[in-house]
Amino acid sequence: MEGTKKTLYIPVGIKTRPEYFDGFGKIEFRQSALICLLGGGVDLLAYLLTQNISVCVLAMLVIIAGSIMMCIKDQTNLSAVDQVKNMIHFAKSQKEYSYVALDEWKLQIKPSRV
Repeated sequence: MEGTKKTLYIPVGIKTRPEYFDGFGKIEFRQSALICLLGGGVDLLAYLLTQNISVCVLAMLVIIAGSIMMCIKDQTNLSAVDQVKNMIHFAKSQKEYSYVALDEWKLQIKPSRV
């Protein structure tokens, strides 16, 4: 019994939620559908202005394919939409930290009265 070594098996690639295909689940479908609806509205406006059906159909197909490609998660569990969200969050976050570094061994600071 002492000669046997117990190892810990950690499974890789286990999904916590069901997906339609690899990296594309219900949440990504909703994001993609929202992008397609917005793109479809722009495409409808373009059709009303130009009256060119072939260009508008081609643009809608590109919008659908592009939205699905932007919403698919990769091996790092991030999609292009998630990376843009992270960049926006980082741009809004605090990047300047105003503090004064003091020599704590030589300088004694007296508390100020307010």
